[in-house]
Amino acid sequence: MSARVVEPMADAAQWVATGPDGATPSVDLAIHDEQVVVGYGADAHSGRVTATARATGHLLRRTIAAVNVAGAAELRLSIRSDRVAGAEGGAFFLELRLGSAALAVSDPANTWHRLLPVRAKEVWHTVRLSLDDLPPAVAEGVTQLQLRCVDARVPFTAYLDDVIAVTPQMLVDADRALEARLGGITVGGSPIAAAVRSSAQPAPTGSALDIVQFDLRYAPDRVRDMRRLRDFTASGARLVPLGDPYTVDYAITPVAPTRAAQAALLEAVVARLAPFDELSVDGETLPTGLVWIAGWDRTGGAAGDVPVLYYRVGVRRPVTAGPWIREVRELHIESDQLAGGATAVRD
Repeated sequence: MSARVVEPMADAAQWVATGPDGATPSVDLAIHDEQVVVGYGADAHSGRVTATARATGHLLRRTIAAVNVAGAAELRLSIRSDRVAGAEGGAFFLELRLGSAALAVSDPANTWHRLLPVRAKEVWHTVRLSLDDLPPAVAEGVTQLQLRCVDARVPFTAYLDDVIAVTPQMLVDADRALEARLGGITVGGSPIAAAVRSSAQPAPTGSALDIVQFDLRYAPDRVRDMRRLRDFTASGARLVPLGDPYTVDYAITPVAPTRAAQAALLEAVVARLAPFDELSVDGETLPTGLVWIAGWDRTGGAAGDVPVLYYRVGVRRPVTAGPWIREVRELHIESDQLAGGATAVRD
């Protein structure tokens, strides 16, 4: 995945809180720096947004250096709140808009917006927002972000973390997630290389973890036909499939000059990767587990020649945005059997 940070949510002073007119300072909507409750991102900071019961329509705006997201498939951000939104009847309470020097966030022609869902209280969620309908005039140089409070009838506190533009690539993402989990291991005070290589590349020498992907298979036993609502707007949402499931198998071989160093490497790997685990990449989790390959080392040697750990990572093929569906707020069904069974349906 190519990922570019649009807004790290690490400096609340850069945001301006105003009333609905976009000019009058707001005392009912605020953002603060947070270093305890944080989502994904390397800076260990998030933004804590608080709203009183009078904050409906109030705005938080931020100006940034231009970021080109024209080649990205979606935005991702993480959110955690003490209110649900878009689930269990909970009203949406935050809306995100993007703007640029060519098409400001307040321009009536700039209609791209997304309501931010929260599926459960006090739990971090990754929100995925499609960019295929973002106007090119904005996508080619995003300079403005706006958070609008759309419902503050119940006051709330919400935490937001890294807003990133991404293009999912299931194999590249799995490689990066595995390398990130195994990076930073040291043996005898020396750092250990841990990079996924192709079978055509030479194996590492010295002390290292030799990581090779040796299999990719369709996983029909994993959920295949589920669709989820996404890209919530004021007029509806999209119904998006999860994507075809696959498993990626990796062989991790400790390369070391002594048995003591080899054992230390093996122990470091199993300390970092549990038999049943999850890897994380840009807010997405990949189910991961230690598997046993019986009778043969599928990377080329007889089983037992060298101790090898085999891990299987679950991935999904990236999908394009699904169709828009309109929310049905009220459904009336009328039937008159005496008049020949005619039925009228209005929504």
